[in-house]
Order: sequence, then structure tokens, then C-alpha cells
Amino acid sequence: MKKIRSLSKEKIDEISALIGASFWDYPYESGEGGLKPFFSSKQAMTEYMKSFVIAGIESGTFYSTDHGEGYILITDTNGNHPNFRSIIKMARQMKNALGGWRKLFLFLKQANSGGDKKSLEIQMKKQKKPYVKVEMLIVTEKYQGQGYMRKLMEFAYKMADKNGCPCILDTDAKGKCDRYVHLGMNLVQTRTAAGCKIYDLMYDKKGVN
Repeated sequence: MKKIRSLSKEKIDEISALIGASFWDYPYESGEGGLKPFFSSKQAMTEYMKSFVIAGIESGTFYSTDHGEGYILITDTNGNHPNFRSIIKMARQMKNALGGWRKLFLFLKQANSGGDKKSLEIQMKKQKKPYVKVEMLIVTEKYQGQGYMRKLMEFAYKMADKNGCPCILDTDAKGKCDRYVHLGMNLVQTRTAAGCKIYDLMYDKKGVN
């Protein structure tokens, strides 16, 4: 696994398009779809995902398998996350992708809530608990089904074990949730955001979820 410090514009566009398509084209079940309704097109979702890729590269939190078969963006509470400048740039790009500041704020509110439940990340922040978070993961189409998703997740688990804390992520489909459970995570809670289900998962070496 290697840390990505720079990529060509063409490669960033390629990775972002893969991630955008993985959400836009996913065969969601009834009552799923995550926050897809907030986006006007696949291109808008791609531009939103590109903001994460760029922020991850700038902050040194974006990694790939040895030959670029898959990519993962991981942040933590030990300072490994985008800095203020990157966050501002990221917010502006998100705003453009969603169609304005009001839509961005509504999107973020929906993404972190769910009726009377808050996201697992919000809960842990409030309780001042350390964590490692998988913000984004993609295996390129050519290499899917060949074990690269497991490699990427095991890399995240090792990082969490090293920090002595859990690894968390959220996903927007039961099929994706089941895959993460198969790879060692536990489903902690299910929320409803924008009328669709969001699944909050955790890996904890101590087995306390």
C-alpha cells in the first residue's frame, strides 16, 4: 500500500468518475439510494467525490494498492485529516456540485443525522473517543472480485489497531453493508437520511462495539 501525494488531473478525473459511478449506478433496493437524490446528475456526484480525492491527496490521507488497483481515503482523530485550507477548497467544490451553499448545508445535515439518531462519527466526537474512519474506498472495475477490497480494509484495520481505536465507516446500501460485515466490520446502527437508509459500521479489535 502506498500513500498518494500527487496524481495527474486525468488520473484524478478517472478515479473520481469511478467513485461517482459506483454510487450513481449502484442497484439500490427499495428505501435505499443514500443521498443520491441531492445530486442532479452522475457528473455532479463525480465532482462531489473529486473534492474528497483532492483533499485526501493534499492531506496525505489517500492511499492506493501497489499498482493502483484500488484506492482508500482514511482519516483519524490524531491529526491525519485535511487542513483548514483543504477543507475550504473542498467545501467550495461540494457547493458547486450540489448547486449552492443552502443545498450543501442541507446535504451535510441529512448525511450526519437520521431521525433521533446521529451518525456514529458524530457520537464518537461528542464522547471524545478516538477513531479511524474510511471516508472513501474504490476498487477499479478491472480488478473487482479479486480480493483488493479486503486488502484495503485490512490496511485500515491495521491503522486502527496501531492507534488503539476502532475503525468506522458508513454506507448507503444493505448489499454494501453485508460486504463490509463479511470483511470484519459490525453493523452498529441503521439511520434514515433523506428518506433512505444509512448503515453505520465499526471494526474494533477489542470486540467492544
